[in-house]
Amino acid sequence: MANNINAITTGTGGLATTADSSGNISLQSAGSTVVAVTSGGVAVTGTMTVGGNAVLNAGTAVTVAQGGTGVSTLTTAYGVLAAGTTATGALQNIGTGTSGQILKSNGPGVLPSFQAAAAGGFSNMTVFTSPGTFTTPATTTQIKVTVVGGGGGGAGMPASVLNIGGGGGGGGAIYVGPVSASTPYAVTVGGGGSAGPSPGAGGAGGTSSFGPLASATGGAGGNTPGPGGGNGGAGGAGSAGTLQFAGNGGSRGPSSAGGGSFFGGGARGTNTQQSGGNYGGGGSSAGDSNTAGAAGAGGVVVVEF
Repeated sequence: MANNINAITTGTGGLATTADSSGNISLQSAGSTVVAVTSGGVAVTGTMTVGGNAVLNAGTAVTVAQGGTGVSTLTTAYGVLAAGTTATGALQNIGTGTSGQILKSNGPGVLPSFQAAAAGGFSNMTVFTSPGTFTTPATTTQIKVTVVGGGGGGAGMPASVLNIGGGGGGGGAIYVGPVSASTPYAVTVGGGGSAGPSPGAGGAGGTSSFGPLASATGGAGGNTPGPGGGNGGAGGAGSAGTLQFAGNGGSRGPSSAGGGSFFGGGARGTNTQQSGGNYGGGGSSAGDSNTAGAAGAGGVVVVEF
């Protein structure tokens, strides 16, 4: 036998007890139970206050400001307290994601979310051997670009065998860094320098570039004899980009070799003139009197993303 404790609402005031056969104890006010003590625990049906501030409202979850979570249930272990993302700064349930996803921050004031992990390194490559346009995919924000200018042409030989020059190798540049997604970038690919006639200097290789991010000039053509002549063409040079490098100069003399680029490919010096090999290789000079030189190899732009 237990008793109900009731506030007396008539008479002289105080507390009164009434018989209860349920084995429970309840606190009542004006005939309504506000606290019930049962075998299952203590139930509060009213509002609890401390210092005039409500700390527990019947039928609602305890708020974050009151030391609670603000939610009645949390279905997963991935709840993140993100104050400011809601009016109350309540604990939000962001789910568990799917297999292989990672939890990623989305910036201040925004809940993090599970997203696919970014692939390590670059997994795609596009090679340009002629001018064109590269448009970055919608998901691409980092890129690697390698540009190489065209190789210079070798000089042609006059009637007498004299020193003449091979073509220089194309310069190069590499860019690694951010790009704007879904954006077109102009691609220029330098052609190989023309073969020098008999007699005559070889032509210079053209410049290769990828928008404003990387650029490299072509190698110079080999020279014919004359004041200050008869030398191999100078290698091209890189500009812009993360890393720049120069092509090798062509050699000097009959059957002189062309200079190599970042990819090598300078034509070797033989009695039979040879065009530049690989991308940006310089052409060799003529190997015999009254013969022309050899052309340089065209440049290239390689895009990895």
